Amino acid sequence: MSEYPKDMVLGVIACAGEFPRQVITGAHRAGVRVVSAGMRGAVGPEIPGMSDAYECFRVGSIEGPADFFLKHGVTHVMLTGQIKPSCIYTMWPDATARRLLKTLDRRNAHTIFGTVCDFIHSKGMEVLPSITFMEEQLPAPGHIAGPPPTPEQLDEARFGLAQAREIARLDIGQSIIVHGHKVVCVEAFKGTNECLHAGGHRAHGVTLCKVTKPGHDMRFDVPCIGTGTIRNAIKANVNHIVFEANRTILFQKEEVTRLCNTHGITLHAMEVPLPAQEGEDPGHIPTDAAHAAAMAAEIEALGIGHCAVVCDGVVIAVDDADGPLKCIQRAGAYMKRLRLARLLNWLGRVLLGRPGTPPAPMVLASTRPLSEAEKKAARRAGIQYRGM
Repeated sequence: MSEYPKDMVLGVIACAGEFPRQVITGAHRAGVRVVSAGMRGAVGPEIPGMSDAYECFRVGSIEGPADFFLKHGVTHVMLTGQIKPSCIYTMWPDATARRLLKTLDRRNAHTIFGTVCDFIHSKGMEVLPSITFMEEQLPAPGHIAGPPPTPEQLDEARFGLAQAREIARLDIGQSIIVHGHKVVCVEAFKGTNECLHAGGHRAHGVTLCKVTKPGHDMRFDVPCIGTGTIRNAIKANVNHIVFEANRTILFQKEEVTRLCNTHGITLHAMEVPLPAQEGEDPGHIPTDAAHAAAMAAEIEALGIGHCAVVCDGVVIAVDDADGPLKCIQRAGAYMKRLRLARLLNWLGRVLLGRPGTPPAPMVLASTRPLSEAEKKAARRAGIQYRGM
């Protein structure tokens, strides 16, 4: 989209990271007025000063930002920046958000943000793809920075991108780390930076692969690469990064190039190989136990691992090259950080007369029997083991 309506007023829902700043800069360059709704605890301090109008709202508020945008004549809206995955469990939705959440069979990034987009559209505002104003930052296939990829790395990248696409199809994550034709680490709930930490620090070189979901809704959750990704790759001794061409935003290209060249990180974009037969979206799975069992079976079919941990319809962790024990320990560590926040969130709702249901436990399923040590680790982490 290179030409914009003369009367366009852009509403930016601004969260964390470089994304909101880049969008606002691009919109102003195109002569578009920008009204920003910042998400409290996530939005950067520079966004108010960059916006023609600004107000801050809590994560989970839908009515407030929509009314604010309508008040300022917003015609188009963009969702920009990152919200911590933990917000799925700790946000305080307003009345409209609570009503919309009740209609969802599954609660994950795609269903929640898709519902937000539909609500905004119902108010007469068009939700633009997140790549709007960012066309020049969507690399085409090819080498970008660092040493050119070797034939072995290109083969590794093709395998990794195909596997990552399957992981994305299952709503597990958008990134994986591979070595040869073996998946070393799967992103899941932990996010890309922690995936780099868990999948890096190896005696051999590994490759980070980042993709979009098949049929990805480009209005939100578009993969991004920036200096933060590269710096975390440096810390984790990851020397090769490949991402999906024409569908991944590359921020701060000059600094990214400098870092890759200095530290010998190969960075390039590729088209994702199409599978011989496209897998189906798993759709709504009614219980966490059934969801975990389905994911365990799927990753076993992909040759990745044997078990999966699910909580409230979200895949927290899956087994990979490090084995079930590491999967259990990671899931326990991630959710331990949220245990108190989730409990306080629920108690606050009880006091306000909106109790809902108590925090759900994590559920683990495995396609093979767990050892006694693995079962003990699961109990210690507060994970219910259901077998298969």
